[in-house]
Amino acid sequence: MLIPKSNRKKALFIVDVQDSFIIDRNKYVIPNILNLINNGNYDLIVYSVQYNDKNSLWYKQIGWCEDVKETDTILEVKENLKNKAFLKINKLTRSIWKGDLNLDKILKENNILEVHLCGYESNDCVFASALESFDLGYYTFVIEEASETRTTATNHSKAIDILRYLNLTNNSNYIK
Repeated sequence: MLIPKSNRKKALFIVDVQDSFIIDRNKYVIPNILNLINNGNYDLIVYSVQYNDKNSLWYKQIGWCEDVKETDTILEVKENLKNKAFLKINKLTRSIWKGDLNLDKILKENNILEVHLCGYESNDCVFASALESFDLGYYTFVIEEASETRTTATNHSKAIDILRYLNLTNNSNYIK
């Protein structure tokens, strides 16, 4: 797993690593996420929790109504965060930037210039968060080996292809 190296202060965004999004096919990313937490040398770690119910736009427009309001980030991730500087974001939408904290303000106050993203869904919440991160002026890299989807492998592949084209992954030409 290639991790972008720079002298910039960095944050790791762990997006929606909840039981509701984990299936047998995508579990392989969890050890890679733990490796990033423990060996990534991040100045700040932010993890998000997606909430949803039958009153949400997820249900009303998209028809997705898995009730995830009672779930939280999986225990393996939370256990590995115990001795780290971290924040928890609760969100009702795709982007981690639109959660219950002013993440942009927090990163700017901590002089963080670079964001690495991992988690679920690579074709949805990780994707939206990466685009918004870049638009807000942060060097942005989705760590491919630590991101997945519970939908189809094709959806994951298409999202990663677009992010690579935009030079927004750890395997983009920009950092090679």
